[in-house]
Amino acid sequence: MADLLLVVVTAVLSAALTGAVLYWLWSRRVMPVLEDRARTVAEEVTADAVVRLREEALRTGDDLAPKFRQAMRDGIQDAVFAPPTERIGQTARGVTNAGVNVMDAAFRRLFGSPADPSPRPERTDRTDRPDR
Repeated sequence: MADLLLVVVTAVLSAALTGAVLYWLWSRRVMPVLEDRARTVAEEVTADAVVRLREEALRTGDDLAPKFRQAMRDGIQDAVFAPPTERIGQTARGVTNAGVNVMDAAFRRLFGSPADPSPRPERTDRTDRPDR
């Protein structure tokens, strides 16, 4: 039994030491090289994108930065000032329907009634009608 314990402890210590050495090699040798290469590739891609955007702007005669800023400003204003009432209503209906379905299933299990084979159509309230 003591020999088995010695073998297990030796295996665990060997695995831990191997893992520590591999982690040290990875963090000190491999990772910096990969980070430098990734940084170089990112700089190349960025420089290429800038050159292409400038060429496109020169070709069309437009400056893209003001259009981008205006589009961002318009998007933010739409998101901030648009009323979220439709999304709130849809979320409330979804939560209500899910709650009703859970309670229906719980009551059916509790009282032993068979499951309804045909799902009922979803009821719409008066706020969903387009005439209002």
